[in-house]
Amino acid sequence: MAWQDEMVGTASFRGVPFKTSDAEIGVGRRNVLNEYPMRDTPYTDDLGRRARLYRVDGHVIGPDYLAQRDALIEAFETPGPGELVHPRYGTVWVSLREDARFRESFRENGLARFSVVFVED
Repeated sequence: MAWQDEMVGTASFRGVPFKTSDAEIGVGRRNVLNEYPMRDTPYTDDLGRRARLYRVDGHVIGPDYLAQRDALIEAFETPGPGELVHPRYGTVWVSLREDARFRESFRENGLARFSVVFVED
């Protein structure tokens, strides 16, 4: 499978499908910097891997896009973690990190775009 096939495709959250073509992941370590008086060199404590953040830009399209959009809104507002299936990241359990943002335009009737940030659970 080519890398292009992994980036574009159908994804889902809590079983509600949507299309996506963009992927962004935040990774890293949790570090604490220690600096003390009369000491010239600081040191860092490594507290382990940081929780991964998944930024997903997706869309629903078609004559029934309003029903698809409403199903996604309901999935995003359901409490607790849920299953995200993404063409690049596979299946991961996540919770919403912040608000999901939907964008609709009268010029692009039949299309609702959204952006959401998940944190691994």
